[in-house]
Amino acid sequence: MKLKETLNKLVNVIINEDFVKRVEAMYSREIPDEIKRIVSINKDTVFYDDFPLLRGLSHSEIFDSSHDMSVDFIHKGIIPLFDVGDNDYIVYDVLEKRWYTFNIVNEVKFNKASSLIEYL
Repeated sequence: MKLKETLNKLVNVIINEDFVKRVEAMYSREIPDEIKRIVSINKDTVFYDDFPLLRGLSHSEIFDSSHDMSVDFIHKGIIPLFDVGDNDYIVYDVLEKRWYTFNIVNEVKFNKASSLIEYL
């Protein structure tokens, strides 16, 4: 799968209402349609041919991220969506409404952007 093609076709992705409701309940807030569509691309891990280090997280990885990565993503208001290696994840901050890279070891935010396209 190619990331750029996927992002260009994002508006055509059918939202997985069940999973989105679980995520929204977990974070106690509604998430933007862009995020709903991204998490609905596939319930399993997604690899992108044009970005070899990038990996879209599976539903279980997103849902269990706080426990599995020992980071309180829910309290921080950030949803991890992509693994970029070296303990770095592309996340969406539901409080700031911004994208950035988050390092789970140091809990540092960097490369902030207002949209995923701008981020990439």
